[in-house]
Amino acid sequence: MKNQLLVTAIGEDRPGIVAKLTEIVAKHGGNLEASRMALLGGEFAAISLVTVPAAKMKELETALGALSKEGLTVICKETTGVSSERFAGHSFYKIALTGADHEGIVHKISAHLRDLNINFQSVETDVTNAPVTGTPLFTLHATIAVPASISYEALSRDLATLADEEAVDIDLVSTAVLHGEMVRA
Repeated sequence: MKNQLLVTAIGEDRPGIVAKLTEIVAKHGGNLEASRMALLGGEFAAISLVTVPAAKMKELETALGALSKEGLTVICKETTGVSSERFAGHSFYKIALTGADHEGIVHKISAHLRDLNINFQSVETDVTNAPVTGTPLFTLHATIAVPASISYEALSRDLATLADEEAVDIDLVSTAVLHGEMVRA
């Protein structure tokens, strides 16, 4: 039987971190199921879902913890899959937000969606400089699970109001797939 282990790792960036992490996982019979890894500031950060035989779980956790000697902080947590009933009836959408960077954008959006009982499935944010002016531009890309009680039209209107308040653009796209292509709702 395979167990799931959520593994987070952070440390000063250098070549070989991913190879070292995955070497340890593979050596203990584990499999990297899903992961997000990035260079944030000068630090390497990773979060991964690993499946591993139950008999090797503790051994893997110990081996990953030993990476602290190499300057990598690793935290492991056993987890289980999401129940199929949890998001039954939900619709899934992608949000793309862009605008001038200012404090509080993520909080305003996340608190607003929380109040609507909308759950984030994934979120990615970034700040880049505009090509000509160098003005900091903020982007947020997210996948959200929306309860059946909220229509696309209502959510779209709601997000348009929020976009006006925050002086950003928010694009809402259904993740319904038709002939292999994402389609707008």
